[in-house]
Amino acid sequence: MTTAYAGLLGFRDVGGLRTNEGGHVRRGLLYRSGTPQFLDADAARALLADTGIRATIDLRLPHEVAVEGRGPLDELGVRHLPHPFSINDTVSPDSAVAPMPGDDPLVTRYLAYLAQDAAGVVSLISRLLDPAVLPALVHCTVGKDRTGVAVALLLAAIGVRREDIVADYAAAPDDVVASMHRLREMASYGSAADLYPPQVWTAPPDAMERFLDNIDRRYGGVLTLLADNGVGPEAVDRLTALLITHDDTIPEDRTCR
Repeated sequence: MTTAYAGLLGFRDVGGLRTNEGGHVRRGLLYRSGTPQFLDADAARALLADTGIRATIDLRLPHEVAVEGRGPLDELGVRHLPHPFSINDTVSPDSAVAPMPGDDPLVTRYLAYLAQDAAGVVSLISRLLDPAVLPALVHCTVGKDRTGVAVALLLAAIGVRREDIVADYAAAPDDVVASMHRLREMASYGSAADLYPPQVWTAPPDAMERFLDNIDRRYGGVLTLLADNGVGPEAVDRLTALLITHDDTIPEDRTCR
């Protein structure tokens, strides 16, 4: 469910998503969003009071983090765990903008994350097995591309229904638009953000469908992708035990305000 905290776009708890085996993701353990750098101090304190977040898993490039900063969560004692996705074709060394050409630019970029560093992408699962990490917030800048890929693969690995993964990816369209416009004001993006084609300014459900279909065709499915890149069944089983419950009652979202 999407929740409002001033300055934080695309924030939601992935809890409540249903699994193929009749369970659901536990609430209050795994959150996703765009960059928390714009949170104001009061909103940051409210976020921590509501969620108990202990760590942020930051998928941004190192120079994005250096230039943009981490925001007030850092000052409030939340652990910062850098987990950058590899993007080897940015328009300049000091930019986070990478070309997204072609007829299907979102899916092409999502597959490029894996082509450039599949092991780095899927090792996010190992991060979440650290007992000191959860509850955790996974984020990038906009909260739809790198975060969308990371969360989708994680959810697929623990057995969440495809339709729920797709719906979660597309859950905050207004925040996506606002975040994309905000890129122009950010030093690591600026006017180069206008190089993105119109499709990139959205998070359409069918883009995630096509991405997951490609994972099945190219890699033999998410579990095979993970196993081939160092995340085996034992790690997946442990994460599933942490994040999935078969309690018939889906608790209310405690982050709603």
